[in-house]
Amino acid sequence: MPRLAAVLATSLCLAGALLAQPASEPIDHFLRVDDRVCTGGQPTAAQLAELKRNGVRTIISLREPSEYDARAETEAARDLELGFVSIPVQTADPKDDEVVAFLRVTSKPEIFPAFIHCGSGNRVGAFWMIRRVLVDGWTVEKAEEEGRRIGLRSPNLVEFAASYIERHPRAH
Repeated sequence: MPRLAAVLATSLCLAGALLAQPASEPIDHFLRVDDRVCTGGQPTAAQLAELKRNGVRTIISLREPSEYDARAETEAARDLELGFVSIPVQTADPKDDEVVAFLRVTSKPEIFPAFIHCGSGNRVGAFWMIRRVLVDGWTVEKAEEEGRRIGLRSPNLVEFAASYIERHPRAH
């Protein structure tokens, strides 16, 4: 029994180190959601390398390629042997099929630990809110609260997330 306790304690310490905020310059709006997911704004190439060193396996971007140098991020992720998923979302006009793609990607255990980002965490907060309710069974209120900690602040994205949740049955 003491050996099991030691193994569990070590595992918890390692999980705590995993997905820690990168030691170099901080990522805007960085939030460690749990031991599998962290979120934030746009990372630099150096921050991607730091995320990799901290155990992240996959980068999920909700930014539109016209907003930033998507090619540079894709290449940096590839050079670091990180998985990279792009689901371009317009803040002003999110679409149901983008949520479907997000839910599909985040249902694959092999992508975790993952870093999910957009420009500020706004879109990430909305999409994560939807996932929390439909997949994890959270209440809308609890999921929205976490979404706001992630960066959700646009009224249209809050409305989109609530509407999507209302129009779709829970996944479990």
